Amino acid sequence: MKQLINFSALLASLIISQHAFALPDDLTKPLTIQSNEAFLDQKTGEATYKGDVFVKQGSIEIQAQYLKVTSDPKTRKFSKLVATGGPAKFSQQIDWSGNMMISRGDRIDYQVTTSKLEIFGNGYLNKMDDKITADYILYNIDSGTFNAQKKGTGRVSMTLQPADNEKTSKEK
Repeated sequence: MKQLINFSALLASLIISQHAFALPDDLTKPLTIQSNEAFLDQKTGEATYKGDVFVKQGSIEIQAQYLKVTSDPKTRKFSKLVATGGPAKFSQQIDWSGNMMISRGDRIDYQVTTSKLEIFGNGYLNKMDDKITADYILYNIDSGTFNAQKKGTGRVSMTLQPADNEKTSKEK
């Protein structure tokens, strides 16, 4: 257990050491959705999309077979997107250099208001060549931190790249 805590602290510090975790203006861009079918209930603020769903908002892209979008009916602000598919995919540019965060899973819940991404079932997340696979991954986009857990029979697997010594020495 102590090893897990030490490893988690090391991992968190590695991830937190990145300077930027998402482009700041992504959420100010319009949300564009394409699909084979669409249904919108303006009273509840819920919309569903089926079949080859593609979503784009700034650098954020989502691909799925089914998408449910929840928004506040009065303000029309998006609060949650739930994507399912074989697999559902979510990607976002994390800095101005073009580095990407790419994820996939059986279901992806994107909490827009809290900038959290939950990946359920066959979860995969790749950020700056660090890779995580797990049954469940909770990724906080703003802080760049995550929690990965075994929920079924699988294990959590991580591949972390060493710090770039040349870049680190130039920053000192």
